[in-house]
Amino acid sequence: MYRRAQTLVLLLILAGLLQACGGGSSGTAPPPAPIETRSFELGFTPWPYDATANAVNFVYSEVALRGDFIAHHLDAGIPWEEALNGLPYSADLENELATRLSNTPANMRTYLALSPLNGPRDGLAEYWGSAPNQPLVAPWDTREFDDPDVVTAYTNFATDLIQRFDPEYFNLGIEVSELAINDSAAYDRLVTFTATVSGALKSQFPDVQLMISVALKSPNSAEAATIRAELPRIIQHVDAVGVSVYPYIFFDHADRGDPGNMPADWLSQIASLAGGKPIAIAETGWAAETLTIPAFGVDIASNATYQNAYLNALFSAAESLDAEFIVWFSLVDFDALWNGVLAQDPVAHIWRDTGLYDEALNPRPALDTWMNQLSLPLE
Repeated sequence: MYRRAQTLVLLLILAGLLQACGGGSSGTAPPPAPIETRSFELGFTPWPYDATANAVNFVYSEVALRGDFIAHHLDAGIPWEEALNGLPYSADLENELATRLSNTPANMRTYLALSPLNGPRDGLAEYWGSAPNQPLVAPWDTREFDDPDVVTAYTNFATDLIQRFDPEYFNLGIEVSELAINDSAAYDRLVTFTATVSGALKSQFPDVQLMISVALKSPNSAEAATIRAELPRIIQHVDAVGVSVYPYIFFDHADRGDPGNMPADWLSQIASLAGGKPIAIAETGWAAETLTIPAFGVDIASNATYQNAYLNALFSAAESLDAEFIVWFSLVDFDALWNGVLAQDPVAHIWRDTGLYDEALNPRPALDTWMNQLSLPLE
C-alpha cells in the first residue's frame, strides 16, 4: 500500500548529492541530521456527523485532504440471498455503495472492511436489504458460519466489493476476536469460514492484502488471554492483522480517560499474536469530552488534551511496531447524527465525541498533531 521504496530511493539520492557537494572538503563538516519519517500511512472513514448532504460532503472533502487513503468500513449486514443467487441488491445498499464510490477521489488508495458478524459480535451478520442490519429470516436465521451457502454468499459479496473498490487491503473479518470471547463453538466454525473465504479471494485477487482485525483488551485480562489462545488459528489464513483499539472504554485500568494510565503493552501486545505478519491499526479513537453513559454505568473523565496525548502515544507505539497504517474512525463529533438518526443510542455514544473536530466543526489540538505526522515522509 505504501511508498516506502520510493521514499528510500529519494533519501539515497539526497545522501549522494550531499556527499558530492562535500567531495573536496577536509571531512570536518558534521553529518546531515537524520530525516524524520513515519512507517505508517494515515486515513479516516467517511463517517458523517449528521444525516445531511453538507455533513457528508464536508467529511469526504476533509478525508481527502487529511489522509493518505480512505477507509470504507461496511458493518451493516450482508445481502445474503441476493449474493448467494446473483440477484440485484436493494436500492438502499446500491445507494450506499454508489455514494462511497462517487465521493472517493480517483487517485486515493482504499482500505475496505467487511464483517461476517452481527453488531454484538456473537453470531452471523444481519441482513442488508431495504435497510441496514435487518433481522435474519429463514433459512439464514439458523445457518452457521461454515454453512456452504453462507461461505458462498459472503465470498460473492466480497468479490463484488473488491472489484468495485479496488482496495489494497481488505479486512474480511472485522473484530473476529469478539466471537472467540462470546461463543467458542461458533468461533471454531468461523475459522473454517475464514480459511475458505480467504483462499477463494486470494486466488482471484493475489495482489490484495487480506486481513482480519482484533479488538484489543487490557493485556492482563481474561479476554486478552482468550484472544492469545484462539486467534493464531485464524490469523494463519490472512496476510496481515488489524487491531481495533479504544483503550478509554474497553480497557480496565484506573482513570481510563487519561492515556498516561494505559498499560505499557497496550498496543505492543499484538506483536506476538501477529506471528511476524504486518500489523495495522484498523480503527481507533479517543473521547475528547467526558463520557457518561448511565445505561452502561460509564463515567470517564476525558478532554481534548487527553485525546491529543493519546494520538502522540499512538504514533509512537505504531512506529515501534512498524505499522502499515492507522485509521482514526470519526473525523468529526457526531452529536447531530446521534441526536437524530441514531436516536441517542447508548452504544453509539461511546464514539460520539472522538472527532478531531468537535460538533461545531472547531478543530481540536489533535488535528494539528495528525497533520504534523501526515507531513512526514514515509519510510
